[in-house]
Amino acid sequence: MSIKSLAGQTIYYGFSNIASKLLNYFLTPLYLELMTQASYGEMSTVYAYVPFMNIILTYGMETAFFRFAKKENSQSVLSTSTISLLFSTISFTIILLLFRGTIINSYIGELGGLGGHPGFYTSLVLIMAFDALTAIPFAQLRMENRPVRYAFIRLTGIVTTIAFNVLFLVVIPKLYAAGQTWLPDIGPGGNQLGYVYLSNMLGSGVTFLLFLPQMMRISWKFDKVLWRQMLNYSVPLIFFGMAGMVNETFDRAWFLPEFLPGNNMNDKKELIGIYAANYKLAILITMFIQAFKLGAEPFFFKQAEGKDPQKMYARIMKLFVVLLCMMFLFVGLYLNVWKIFLRKPEYYPGMRIVPILLLANMFLGIYYNLTIWFKLTDRTKTGAMITIVTAVLAFLLNWWWIPVMGYFGAALATMACYFVQMAICYVLGQKYYPVPYHLPRILTYILGAVGTFYVYDLLNRTLFSPKDIYALSPLSLTVATIFFCAYLWFLLKMEKKEFSRLPFIGKYVAKI
Repeated sequence: MSIKSLAGQTIYYGFSNIASKLLNYFLTPLYLELMTQASYGEMSTVYAYVPFMNIILTYGMETAFFRFAKKENSQSVLSTSTISLLFSTISFTIILLLFRGTIINSYIGELGGLGGHPGFYTSLVLIMAFDALTAIPFAQLRMENRPVRYAFIRLTGIVTTIAFNVLFLVVIPKLYAAGQTWLPDIGPGGNQLGYVYLSNMLGSGVTFLLFLPQMMRISWKFDKVLWRQMLNYSVPLIFFGMAGMVNETFDRAWFLPEFLPGNNMNDKKELIGIYAANYKLAILITMFIQAFKLGAEPFFFKQAEGKDPQKMYARIMKLFVVLLCMMFLFVGLYLNVWKIFLRKPEYYPGMRIVPILLLANMFLGIYYNLTIWFKLTDRTKTGAMITIVTAVLAFLLNWWWIPVMGYFGAALATMACYFVQMAICYVLGQKYYPVPYHLPRILTYILGAVGTFYVYDLLNRTLFSPKDIYALSPLSLTVATIFFCAYLWFLLKMEKKEFSRLPFIGKYVAKI
């Protein structure tokens, strides 16, 4: 497979992922408009715990599927992994529902606003169950290079979620106010959260139903020997994923509520709401990283079978960093435009964390690219140890910085942890699976992007908008556009040969 193939797969899978994320992203202004900061903070806290459970429920089977489908009979791998996830997901779901009362009345339940709302909890459990059951079917579509069906199912699920959100949060309240009192009274307050969770559960359920015909066509044969081999490979990925989630979501789930000064839980929820709302502004980089992962994982395993795959991985890394830097500036330089998604001025003070989180996600994306070495060499235990080390660092830095700097300390800790994680993975990767990465150019592009942003930020603070640095003015927009275009011109001059090889845009770049 060529780099054009990877770019094509990233575009295909990325389109559906980016489209679904953008559609979902447009719900954020709706939530911020209708909910209080505390309610939005509760929802953000709950959704910060969901990825932890997803990691436990899937226990690395998706990655194991890609790895073993290339080594063993692919149909046997498919049926064994599907049966394994089906049995474990049903078992875990029953356990979570049986202990519903205990979990709802716990610290997590209080922080997430689940107290007295067992229906909220049930919806969340079913969301996690449906997502776990569709992990292998989605992976199968990626392995079989069926991006159209992948995109259709992905988008159908998110459109269903959005439709029910609009129905429950907008349409029904208006009808109720107009006199249709037979409808539920979904007014401001905690009950809105329940209908948000219900909407997401219905979207996940529709996704599962669309996969049922595909799941019913598998052979339903369980290979115990193969299953043990897959578990030996995948179980370390649980620790890898869990420790990674400590860095990605635990700031909202535990660090901020635990380490923010004061004892007023409602005040803490409001600050978490501000932090979570501004975290969403880093979504463009996050979306691209996710799109790249969807296309790259099967690509990397297939590429490993060819001759000298390391050179290909080095080229991919360089182009990946180039695109990350472009997105960093696209968001960072136009924060005064992106703030319209925050809706309310009380969320604006948190915008100062956005550049930090953008840079953090750049490091995370590079790290995901680097992790291929321990997946190809079957050193998943080493990968788990890397993320465990950075998880411990995350705890220490958040414990140190949040009481002093508030949620800005959480953002700074996230960036520091991702940088350390990336650096350790690079050093160990060069020892066990050397790849000739274009390190001087990569560092130049990253430092150039960061320097460009902070020069603009300095000008904005001192000359353009000293009283309100996020004010939208023709002068600030013009200068931001000049800076952005200048950086693009620099990249084009440095990487014209690489850009000209890419699908779709290559023929246009070649003419410049």
